[in-house]
Amino acid sequence: MGVTTGSKLARRRPGVSWLTNTHSMQNVPADLRELLTQDTQFYRIDKLPLHQLCAPAFLQAFLNKGQVFGLSCDTLLDTDNSAVIAPDGLLRLLLNKFTYQELALSGSLSADILRTPMEKFVVEVDLKNPNFYPGKPRYQQVKNAFTQLPLAFSFWILWVPNDPDVCPSSIAKYFHDLGYSVSECAATLSQNVLEKAFMPFPGPPVEEAGLDEQIAEPEDLLEWIGCQTLGIRLSQKESVLSGVVEPRHGTPVNNLCCAQSSGFFSPSLIHLVIQYTRSWLAQREATAVPWVSLTVYGHPDSAMSWRWEKPSCSSWDNLYTLVITREHLLAFMLLGPGKPQRLIVKTNKNK
Repeated sequence: MGVTTGSKLARRRPGVSWLTNTHSMQNVPADLRELLTQDTQFYRIDKLPLHQLCAPAFLQAFLNKGQVFGLSCDTLLDTDNSAVIAPDGLLRLLLNKFTYQELALSGSLSADILRTPMEKFVVEVDLKNPNFYPGKPRYQQVKNAFTQLPLAFSFWILWVPNDPDVCPSSIAKYFHDLGYSVSECAATLSQNVLEKAFMPFPGPPVEEAGLDEQIAEPEDLLEWIGCQTLGIRLSQKESVLSGVVEPRHGTPVNNLCCAQSSGFFSPSLIHLVIQYTRSWLAQREATAVPWVSLTVYGHPDSAMSWRWEKPSCSSWDNLYTLVITREHLLAFMLLGPGKPQRLIVKTNKNK
């Protein structure tokens, strides 16, 4: 979980939170620590013109031979132009009205950003389209637009090559050799341990739960996870300062551990963390470790999130929580400012 404020520097960085209880006061499991900190480098490329993303050498060497993840740095959705490169090759720009008119590429008015005091427009370019190469009309149109209006962004870049023998840092060398300022970034890991806690019952899927009142409601469960992540100690009774209290039903545990890692992670790495968590949980006694939660949160100022119905740029689409038990995997996402929704229910047999 993270807290979003109005300051650029204070805004939540993308990353993951891993919450469970351990048998001792030691650190996060070594294998998990290695997953979240080893070989998780990504790169910041300063003032990169968009026309460089259309260069045939870049398209051939990186777009067509792996997955490129790119996110413009130091930009705010509501006030700045911003850009994102999706792993499927989609370049998505969120532009103010003046820039959109100057660029002269077709787009649409964004429905996800408040239209006052500034209208925002979305322009999308499919860099992996088979017909996107020199000599084709769409390619020439985009290249000319990016050249005549030299839009440039500082990007966080991550490249996952299709060939595991190819070094992901090749993309950093490519832009460095072109003369751009490139700096290596690394994921960070922090943790806190609570000696004693009371973990709520996450429950089985709704269709199996019946009328069991001991199972925590989604909003209560996520609120409890968020409090542990932020290090908030809950009291047993409400007070004038806070209505958040310990769950009525649950399991007392010792050494509740919350690890938070900030970085730029690929979906394949998140999948490895989930696999590790399931395996780790299966090796522990149910009374000692009832369940584990994993929260994945994207940057709040990304011009694209992972909502599947359509591309979106609202910050609440960039966070989901997985609650992993021995029998089920429960997934929750905030679909708008309302109550959290339970999205997926799977048994651990369906890997």
